[in-house]
Amino acid sequence: MAEALFLRDGEAYVPTENASGPWSPDYLHGGPPTGLLAWALEQTAAGSGLRLARLTTDLLRPVPSKPLSVRVDTVRSGRRLRVLQADLLADDVVVSRATALYLEQAPLDVPGHARFPDDTLPAREGPAQTLIQVAERDRDEPQLTLTGLHTTAEVHLIDGVQGRGEGRVWMRLPIPVVAGEPCSTTVQAATLADFGNGIGQLHVADNVGSINADISLYLTRPPCGEWIGFDARARMGDNGNGLVETRLFDDKGMIGRVTQATLAMPVYGG
Repeated sequence: MAEALFLRDGEAYVPTENASGPWSPDYLHGGPPTGLLAWALEQTAAGSGLRLARLTTDLLRPVPSKPLSVRVDTVRSGRRLRVLQADLLADDVVVSRATALYLEQAPLDVPGHARFPDDTLPAREGPAQTLIQVAERDRDEPQLTLTGLHTTAEVHLIDGVQGRGEGRVWMRLPIPVVAGEPCSTTVQAATLADFGNGIGQLHVADNVGSINADISLYLTRPPCGEWIGFDARARMGDNGNGLVETRLFDDKGMIGRVTQATLAMPVYGG
């Protein structure tokens, strides 16, 4: 296993095999580009005292497995909030774009009726697996054999993940996004957020599933610890457009939510 999702080469970020997607070795999974943009945005926002509240990534084009560059711009900078935009470029073409909203934090006595629910997920049990092992556990032969983020991230299955539009798992990113650079739990959550559609994958017909064109991650606080819990639910309309909504957890409780717009697409070569 490579030591990270990306290696630094001057100003470029070179993807390793762990950043690839399940469909082609020539293109990356949606998670690593999102994680790289989140990491770059975090470097820019460092020292502001503000916390990441929302990260939205538009997956504009397939991200090639080649050296990439990142450009970060400030959209709005204030005392109580800050908005940053980051572009991911391949050969000077923008392939993904993220906007991040940072908010002020201040101690507040919140009454019981205004608090987030005390929901939790069942504890992790047994050995960790990969998402592909979980998703294909009922198949006689594996359909997806390429190495990538889907085989790098560690997974504890709770239930679901059978193409029925629902699933609950715990996930952990065992390597940093950028080699030699600390990876915060917030960046780890951003990197894994794209898996909401994989965990809640919805097969509406034989060999017809869905891909997502974006990722919107909302966090109420930074995750505590490396393990992120996913409770994903997906539905689709008769126009072939759908929505995945995923609640996120850590060991202390709910920490946020991911929403993804989806589009019906053939799967497994169908």
